[in-house]
Amino acid sequence: MHSKYLLSLREAFISLLPYFVSSALALLVLNSAMYFNLITPTHTLYHILFNGASLILGLFPVFVATSIGFFISKNYGHSGIIGAMLALLCFAVHGQYIVYNNDAYELNPTGATPFAIIIPSISSLLLIVCMELQPSFERYLYQVSHFLSEKLRTIVPFSAVFFSFYLFMPLLYTAGEEIAYWLTPEMTDNSVAWLTFQRMLITHGLWFLGIHGDNTFDMLLSSEFLAQPILPGISAKTFYDTFVLVSGTGCFAGLILAALFLRRSGHERNIAKLSIPFTAFNFCEIIVFALPIFLNPIMLLPFMFVPCLNFAVSYVVLSQGWVDVSNIDISWMTPAIISGYRVSGGLDGAFLQACLIVLSAIIYYPFLRWHNRQINFENAINKLSDKLNISEQLRSSGELAFISHQRDIEFASKELNQVLTDISAGKLKLFYQPQVCQISETINGFEALLRLQKPNGSLVGPYFLDALIKHDQTDIIDKWVIEQAQRDLDYFHKKGFTPIVSINVNPKVMIDHTLINYICDKFQKFPNQLKIEVVESGYLSDKNKVIRNIQKLRTFNITTVIDDFGTGYSSLSMLADLPIDIIKLDKSLLDNAQEESGADFYTYVVELLHKMDKHLIAEGVETRYQLEFVRALQVETVQGWYYQKALPKQEIIKFTTQFNSDKS
Repeated sequence: MHSKYLLSLREAFISLLPYFVSSALALLVLNSAMYFNLITPTHTLYHILFNGASLILGLFPVFVATSIGFFISKNYGHSGIIGAMLALLCFAVHGQYIVYNNDAYELNPTGATPFAIIIPSISSLLLIVCMELQPSFERYLYQVSHFLSEKLRTIVPFSAVFFSFYLFMPLLYTAGEEIAYWLTPEMTDNSVAWLTFQRMLITHGLWFLGIHGDNTFDMLLSSEFLAQPILPGISAKTFYDTFVLVSGTGCFAGLILAALFLRRSGHERNIAKLSIPFTAFNFCEIIVFALPIFLNPIMLLPFMFVPCLNFAVSYVVLSQGWVDVSNIDISWMTPAIISGYRVSGGLDGAFLQACLIVLSAIIYYPFLRWHNRQINFENAINKLSDKLNISEQLRSSGELAFISHQRDIEFASKELNQVLTDISAGKLKLFYQPQVCQISETINGFEALLRLQKPNGSLVGPYFLDALIKHDQTDIIDKWVIEQAQRDLDYFHKKGFTPIVSINVNPKVMIDHTLINYICDKFQKFPNQLKIEVVESGYLSDKNKVIRNIQKLRTFNITTVIDDFGTGYSSLSMLADLPIDIIKLDKSLLDNAQEESGADFYTYVVELLHKMDKHLIAEGVETRYQLEFVRALQVETVQGWYYQKALPKQEIIKFTTQFNSDKS
């Protein structure tokens, strides 16, 4: 669970890379335009760009909260959209990102930013726990599509999580105040150098946690000491930007240099190359979140140690007067080497920066090698995990299926309406086709086949099923078949006839606890007289639930049969796991057996299923040749036109009597 959560956070911040790059470019353009005097603070364009940049920074917590909520929920097998909405709502309200002030709502990024990771993480994990703990509502949602039912099931957990924050937000605020008090430097009793060093540690720690360290520190704590001299002739800010953060937070110029010397390193080298245009102007986001440094225990030590070393080395060099400096006003985006040249007024400062970059590269190099070996292993595992973890693919396909379903209803409603009209105008009937035991040569059951009698009296097959399945409207037909089979068994019972009847139902019935109970209740009076035939796809959606329902049917003396085996979903491991003893071989397999390869395949399938102790029914036997073929393979039961087409229930008793008398 811990690794999955960290993976979610990394994915969340990596997904924000376009935002980081765009905001960095915007700031670069704005500052460059001011540096070259293309615009001034009094210019209208400046206000437009400045206000836009401020809004982008102000919305940063929103993007973080939404992204975290989405990826945590997605990676734990739930709806990413629901998780993102809950995370954003909880953060905006309980994190006081949106506050009501002077009869108007306004953004409060200063106070809310520290909660941009904490609240979405808590809300998403709580939602997952509540979803797992809540009772099942399947009996109420079995007629609703998976896409809609999933959303309906989140209503109670969603509300519970949102309102629960009113209970423990005071605890979070108290904890936050204690942490802020502990981190806040004591301004009165410490030197400027020590305050600057503390700020460096805090900001780098925040960056490692995915929080914009410098902005957060400046919003929550005072940075006025940076304007004071840290050494004679140079302010703390100029010292910090020029000789400590060489190429930005983490001193990433050294990391880039180290990455370029790595052998057999695709990821680290590529990230380093991509970040060069931004690192040159001291933007660190790409390396922090793409390498990543963020929440990466391997890179934590060099990320924290390199700036500390730069601080110590530069402080000693400058305090000893080995490099002369002047306190000039220089932008934090000024590239390394150039900034050192300008601050020192010569090559001394540039040389010091170059030495710091090389020293940083030496420190970063072994950790990058370690990271390279580790990430290659993780990439292999993640690729395999992505390939095997299909929950999100199923979710996406479910949503696409829902959208497609809605589109089909819109564009094919005429077809559905016509089918429903045909069914309403006609009369549904069950006809029964005998299944003949090849050992005793007696009828050992009948399959109930659906027919529609049109108003003119003609009978047609269930042509309408495809349209009903397409529009997810088979429930009413399934219930009618169940009820009609019960009525027909009652009809036979009154005539002293107790046949075994097989009915076909939609595969989703096998995962519907309510319908399974309904079937068990309906056929209590007819023990060992009902078989449920379901195609193989019906056992794939939720195997554990299917197994429980099969066992429930078995306790009521109702047998389950795999129908149409061999039509594309065949799984031998599934057959080994399911408590099913009867397999019906699809007619298409027997039709293909006219060719030698098809006959061999049919033979191998029968032999394998016999070794698994399965009772087989050969469907679609129409000729003497086919009968002799399946008999030679010792297939126990045969069904097909060779013996008889499907008959109405009124003719079943007469046919059975005649068949048995002919065989005796």
